[in-house]
Amino acid sequence: MTENPYSSPTAPSPPTSPDADDQNDRSIQTIARRTFLAWEKLRIAYVAILTLITVLLVGPAGFLNRRLLLLILEGAVFANFAYFAGPTIETYVKWLGYSRRWPRWVMFIGGTLIATILTIGVLATELFPDQN
Repeated sequence: MTENPYSSPTAPSPPTSPDADDQNDRSIQTIARRTFLAWEKLRIAYVAILTLITVLLVGPAGFLNRRLLLLILEGAVFANFAYFAGPTIETYVKWLGYSRRWPRWVMFIGGTLIATILTIGVLATELFPDQN
């Protein structure tokens, strides 16, 4: 039986969720692009939280010397480098076929808490050196 040339064209059905497209295109490049773009949106919150913690600790101390400024800069570079663990792990997990979203939030919240604790610890030892 042939198709009716006078029938209305049918539109493809839209995906039911943002991750539904991942089922159609399982290439690592596509998965990585979507995952890293989602994490880049979360980076704003991550940087804002760590900046707020840094300002709250350094501001009341009343001084910002060269050594402290270098320590803050090194910490910012390390924190942003460590941030790539989240999207890298999530890309691998999605590539293996697990398409849930909760691992992203667990890694983001857990990583941000670890980074916050490290920020407080490093800055506190520099700001209050004689506290044993």
